[in-house]
Amino acid sequence: MLVTSDIVKYLLSIVNHEAWIEVDGRAYLKWGHYPEVDGKLDPMCIVRAFAVSGGAVLPVAVGTDKESSSRGALFLEFEEAEALAVEYDRGIYTLTEDGKWIFGRHVPQKYRVKEKRQILGSAKTYLGDRIEPLGLELELMPDKIGDEVRIQILFGGKPIAGKIKLRNSKGVFEFDAGEEGAVLKLAEGINVISARYVDEGVDFMRSLVTTLTISR
Repeated sequence: MLVTSDIVKYLLSIVNHEAWIEVDGRAYLKWGHYPEVDGKLDPMCIVRAFAVSGGAVLPVAVGTDKESSSRGALFLEFEEAEALAVEYDRGIYTLTEDGKWIFGRHVPQKYRVKEKRQILGSAKTYLGDRIEPLGLELELMPDKIGDEVRIQILFGGKPIAGKIKLRNSKGVFEFDAGEEGAVLKLAEGINVISARYVDEGVDFMRSLVTTLTISR
């Protein structure tokens, strides 16, 4: 049985963690903060997993086996792909004035509600030379795949200003990006780039996080 501190820790991990895709002979979906994996993303919260090839959207199987579990990851299996993407929805949580997190939009009247928040996320990576938006609600768009890239944040397909975080073998770096984007110098190996956005809804806030993985 979870005690209160465990529940808070679990819910904060849902709010603060992110998913990213690594490809090493096989594609893996990981959860936490690169390079630290913190359990696995619940596959039941995945709304869509797909590949794009030649302009066509193709299905991707998400699962687990002994090999992927040894990496703390879910596997992504597909026939062909120039790009891979996963979208997930961790649900709606209500935060009360006394610090309780309650699952669901509707709570008993005895609780004083501070905010309601839906936790949404996505992850993508490019496997080929065709670099184009994949239609994610919140998406990081590189101008190319290289050692130095300009990254734009797109919300609903339109550029927005915000903060971009880069995690790689050299550390963690944060950039202020205008609508024109920000220029990032990438390290050898895996580079996980992320951005967050809060969409102020009428009844609840929608917290979105997205990642782009680039391997050099």
